[in-house]
Amino acid sequence: MGEVLRIETQQRRDAECIRDALSGHGADLDHDDLVVLIPDSGEGEMLTALLGALHACLEEHQIASVKVTVDQQTYVMQGAT
Repeated sequence: MGEVLRIETQQRRDAECIRDALSGHGADLDHDDLVVLIPDSGEGEMLTALLGALHACLEEHQIASVKVTVDQQTYVMQGAT
């Protein structure tokens, strides 16, 4: 397994929603239930699709933003405005 993609949320319900939406990518909750972990397949195209699905989830469920960590770099993805 490659690096893990971490998605940090402010609320548990947001993390659960994101986990459910990205379950096809192996998403699971971390021990604190505010972090969604997704194993990296090592394919760049898969990461692009995954981030697109994450953004669609944020928009659909009115989640304002999440922190996304990939390759030890952290970014903020904004969703609903």
